[in-house]
Amino acid sequence: MTLTVIKIITAVIGLICLGFIAYWIMAFIQGDCKFHIEKNKMSSLKVDSMSDNHVLFTFTVPIVNKGRQNGTIMDAFMRLYVPFEQYNEAFLSTLLTVKDLPRNDGYWQACIIPKGSHKTLVCKIIMQGKSGNILRDLETIPDIPLEIIYQAVGRSDYYYEKEMIHIKSEEIRSAVYSYTSEVK
Repeated sequence: MTLTVIKIITAVIGLICLGFIAYWIMAFIQGDCKFHIEKNKMSSLKVDSMSDNHVLFTFTVPIVNKGRQNGTIMDAFMRLYVPFEQYNEAFLSTLLTVKDLPRNDGYWQACIIPKGSHKTLVCKIIMQGKSGNILRDLETIPDIPLEIIYQAVGRSDYYYEKEMIHIKSEEIRSAVYSYTSEVK
């Protein structure tokens, strides 16, 4: 009797283990989402608006799902790496949104990206000058390293990824020059 119970328990545990192994084999075969930010396809930096004390820069960059399953970007944001010891002439902030789901309130609206397709991220850098003259405040702007950090989920558990992008000070000055020469 005890031997029969042990055999039944062993068989049940064995079936559970086989089911678990079969699930992971199937998940491996079907694959998962795999996102990649294509920095080489990033648009050039441009000025969207400018005043005496404020400038709004934008650029776009595609994010592609190179995986074998649909995936969802649950959350995303940009982080600037410009300490005030390096640049203290303006307050810098960022805003990140998807081109076809535009928002200006700082909230990221989750989006599904089917396998093999992409979405375009709209990246905004907001500079609020301190001197009352944004052109003077931009004279000493250094290169701006920033990260796009996103939380993705597909078949597996969610995960965070990040991609570093460098905005050169020459790009900033060129965008401002292009904008001011167009406005005149």
